[in-house]
Amino acid sequence: METRIPMVPRLLPWLLAGSFVACGVGERDTRPADAEPPRPATVRDGFADDIDVQDIRSAVFANWDPFPDPQGSPVVYEWAIGTGPGGEQVQRWTAVGGATSGVCTDLELEIGAQIWCSVRGTDLAGNRSAAVASNGFKIVRHVGPATTPSRAPAYAANEPLAAPTQPRPVPTATEPVRPPLPRPTSTPTSPPVAEPAPAHASSLSQWGITWTFDREHRVGRFANGDWWVLGPVAIVGITPGSSEQHGRTRHGSMIDPDPSVTLQGYDSTLFGSTESSRYDPSRNVALGVGQQRPLWLPADSSLVSTITHAAPGNLPQLQTCAILTCLAKEPPADAFRPAYCGHDKAVRHRAGDLDLSKLGRLPLPDECPDIAHVAAQFERPWLDHINGWIGRYLHPSDNMPDYGRELADAVSTGALLLQLDLPDDRKRPLLIRMTQLGIDLAAIVAAGGRFAPDGGSGSGRKFPIMLAGTVLRDPTLLALAAARKFDFGEDAQTFYVEETAPGVFNQGHGGYTAADKGLAEWGNSHADSPANDNRSWGADTYRRCCTANAWHGFVLAARIMGLRDAWGHDPLFDYVDRYMATETAGTWTRSWSRFPELMWDRWRAKF
Repeated sequence: METRIPMVPRLLPWLLAGSFVACGVGERDTRPADAEPPRPATVRDGFADDIDVQDIRSAVFANWDPFPDPQGSPVVYEWAIGTGPGGEQVQRWTAVGGATSGVCTDLELEIGAQIWCSVRGTDLAGNRSAAVASNGFKIVRHVGPATTPSRAPAYAANEPLAAPTQPRPVPTATEPVRPPLPRPTSTPTSPPVAEPAPAHASSLSQWGITWTFDREHRVGRFANGDWWVLGPVAIVGITPGSSEQHGRTRHGSMIDPDPSVTLQGYDSTLFGSTESSRYDPSRNVALGVGQQRPLWLPADSSLVSTITHAAPGNLPQLQTCAILTCLAKEPPADAFRPAYCGHDKAVRHRAGDLDLSKLGRLPLPDECPDIAHVAAQFERPWLDHINGWIGRYLHPSDNMPDYGRELADAVSTGALLLQLDLPDDRKRPLLIRMTQLGIDLAAIVAAGGRFAPDGGSGSGRKFPIMLAGTVLRDPTLLALAAARKFDFGEDAQTFYVEETAPGVFNQGHGGYTAADKGLAEWGNSHADSPANDNRSWGADTYRRCCTANAWHGFVLAARIMGLRDAWGHDPLFDYVDRYMATETAGTWTRSWSRFPELMWDRWRAKF
């Protein structure tokens, strides 16, 4: 059993001390003695909203509001897990410092078990609060969308997001013929990690973007080739510069983007027009930066800088982006970059920790994409922190596919190439880049982002997290992906048809009958809006054009790696089986590109 504190820094040791040493010599402390303990606050089961049921048997999650201390003293916490309020049968009282959330992994909970999480707080004077328990939750075999807490749209303000001037693409029956093999989105280059990094530099450049400092600083590269600098630093120039011309602001930069909102500082016409683009000038930290107006980049922060297309109205609107991470101390030479979203910049993972034995060793098929070309698709950062189909405008055209179908197809192709019997040195560049992608995606979800079930836009983001958690042997990543499954399009769109009331199936939506009970099925926005479900195979064009025809590659890779149970959502696996058996072999509606289909037909029966 292992307890972890997800995405939060551990408290400094001095917070655990019973008192402070007075700064003044011989001064008398006239403060009243602190004899009151912290006041208990609300404890919730789950990562965020309180849950009543859970179908994950290997982990327990809890979060709680800060316990207010009457004297204003910092509070540190302990939590326990039991079969009743205050119980310790699952986990004894465990200290988590100042964190207000906890994860306990490596469990084997029984179906039907009732679980409570309890928390108590202690102030610096040693006063301990009474323990307060959650309202408990039950371990069940399967959680349907109806039992998932509702989630409001991830907008910063209460007003609805205005529609882009460019209408949402609607798929048609005249979809273009699928490409015979995947193609890279950028020309393969020498891996940046192979270039010697200078010990000190006054400027850094990557992907056409240059950051200039006020003086030399210690710099280096992460395992994937992105730059780090020891800081804090003063940036006196970002090229190309961000400025307003003819009413439009371009080439913006953001520090630690917040994926829970759609406000952005990259381009004032990002979503097609100034009015609809949710542009917030205060979030564009690059605007007007120069010698007279330097940008102060604090230690333990990420700067995301962009180059935007010259003309407004492009889909996507961004051309490329680069990430500069400012750290307080030098990381190991093979460190993975901390995620660009959120404020947690702890360096937790190293390329030397990658366990390639978790990958398959299958014989190479007769037709196979070049792994170096596919690795090039993951060489640059995938900027993906805006929820919904409008996120396509954000996806830099030089860095990543813009649409979820092509994005999922790239993930599927990369995932399957990693399962082939290739030398480790040929697999490693692709594995490093896909693992970095998984670290970034996990942080987006942990910070409140999601990849909503909405046509094909939300597909393909879960597998990279599962891959990273597996090859890095990090159960926290695996647990996060499983617990937040309805924040991923492929999980949120797949379900089993259930009898939700006597004689009523799927809450009365979709036209299902008793003959459909237990059927693995698809709905365009099932987890959010099951009213849009329809049992007719061709009723919703997105079923065949833009979703499962790009899922089967990463689903097969998950099977090869033995990840079905850890994935935590059986309907996806069973629906993909049904989909591949229903669609005609060799057509783009069955498989968007050829290689995943070849691998499926060759290996699905074995895994």
